Amino acid sequence: MGKEKLYYGKDIEVMFNSDVCIHSGICVKGLPAVFDLSKRPWVDPDGDTSEAIARHIDACPSGALTYKLLNDEFTTKKEDEHA
Repeated sequence: MGKEKLYYGKDIEVMFNSDVCIHSGICVKGLPAVFDLSKRPWVDPDGDTSEAIARHIDACPSGALTYKLLNDEFTTKKEDEHA
């Protein structure tokens, strides 16, 4: 099992698996208000809209980032593909 961390927001939960991450930097370059390595915690699920965060996480090339929208039953596209 990978090293997973869960970050709770009011509309979205963001999960990060550091064992899967390939460090492409897409997360921090694309949404710096949400993903900021200089802060602790480095993920702020309330730093943008849940829709913007979900779209951005869907672009994660490794699948290290996943999410769950709390106002819907929709989960990350990558999670749906493995179901």
